[in-house]
Amino acid sequence: MSTRSSDQLREYVDALQKQVTHLKDAADQAREETSAQVRARIEQAKADAAAHQESAREKTGQAAGRAQSQWQSMKADAAAKTRDLHDRVGRKRDELDAKMAEDDADAAEDDAVDALDYAQWAAAQAEVAVLDAIDARTWADERAAAPGTG
Repeated sequence: MSTRSSDQLREYVDALQKQVTHLKDAADQAREETSAQVRARIEQAKADAAAHQESAREKTGQAAGRAQSQWQSMKADAAAKTRDLHDRVGRKRDELDAKMAEDDADAAEDDAVDALDYAQWAAAQAEVAVLDAIDARTWADERAAAPGTG
């Protein structure tokens, strides 16, 4: 793996880890907030997700379109690519063709970046869904605790 590709994958993984940590922190904080505060957090998360999605579209073009495909399709595609990669790697080892092996490695790294882009998109969507769920529960709890309800 080239240093450039290795560094790029590390950056994507680090970014995804930060995003998931942010999701956990946001959920923990939202549990302590009022419904109005959580709704404001949801709007910010939606804006952040939209901004990230637009940025991903600009950076990855075709890959961003694929990133929005259904999860099952993504899993099937990833499994097929993995099988294909294993087949190609096996053939290339036999052929000892360094240039073709480099091209295959680049393609595999591109596939990994696409999968990480999808994971980032999914994490952003999960953040909105988690905050929506917390908001719904907070609102329900506020209604239940209000005088004259119950």
